[in-house]
Amino acid sequence: MMKATLFNTILGTATATVCLMGVTVPQANAGTLHNGWNYAIDSFNDGAEGNIIGANSTYEMYGMAVKEDTQSNSIFVAINANLPITGASDNYAADKHIGWGDLIFNFSGDNLKTANASGNLFGIRFTENSNSGVSSVGVYNNVTLKSVTKENSGFTNLTHHADHVSSRGGTASMGDLAYNDSYFDGQTSGTHTVLNSIKTGNLLGGINLINDFTGLGLDFANFSAIGSQTFGFSFDKSLMPVGEFVANLFAECANDGVALLGEFAVASVPPGDVSVPEPSTMLGLMALGLTFAGSRARKKGQAIAVEG
Repeated sequence: MMKATLFNTILGTATATVCLMGVTVPQANAGTLHNGWNYAIDSFNDGAEGNIIGANSTYEMYGMAVKEDTQSNSIFVAINANLPITGASDNYAADKHIGWGDLIFNFSGDNLKTANASGNLFGIRFTENSNSGVSSVGVYNNVTLKSVTKENSGFTNLTHHADHVSSRGGTASMGDLAYNDSYFDGQTSGTHTVLNSIKTGNLLGGINLINDFTGLGLDFANFSAIGSQTFGFSFDKSLMPVGEFVANLFAECANDGVALLGEFAVASVPPGDVSVPEPSTMLGLMALGLTFAGSRARKKGQAIAVEG
């Protein structure tokens, strides 16, 4: 959990906002929990392919979900998008291919730029078809990041992407955060500043790819997230710290991305028990979002249900 001093600072500087969260904020903004999975549902019209925006774009991302299974001691990650795990052919990319960046976990409480500068990140390379700076698929710690947007003929920064989408009638978001949230400080301006790939890191362990989530309770359709591809992976829970985190993922061209606020529990749940997040946990996640001055950007009219 966040240090008490940091949480008290947030309360002292944003008392009215915190009170509002505790009393009047609709459940839709309190988290996206369903069937034991924590979902970040992205805008459905911010993946661009030339002038094509949304469902008909190869690069549209619909959402990401994370599940902690204390009985199997595993973390599950699922991604719903139009871009396959193997990526897509693109004649404008240096290698004629655009794939997925690496999935980044930040437990530090700092924004991504600060955590990156100190190598205080965890990352997962989950496909071999990528420009990642690490050679093996797996889970890494002491991660530093780089941008691979230039070689993938991508957007120069997050504002560039958002403006492109907006000019064609779309609305850019990053799931649980806005694209211009201060968590992404340094990535909304400049040239090729989107940190979407691991540069260096230490390999901790492998992952298990998952193509069939039957029996695991995954249900993107509950949120109308119906991308053509659903894939993911699992890894041993011991490879990640406990506590609150921000996880984010971009395409290699920075053409759409998603961020998820979550928490990995301290203790395992005895067999037969069901772990249900407490309201205080969700308040903690929302407080974490405040440190990045973030808003939960959602597509207008999209129904998000909270079940717990």
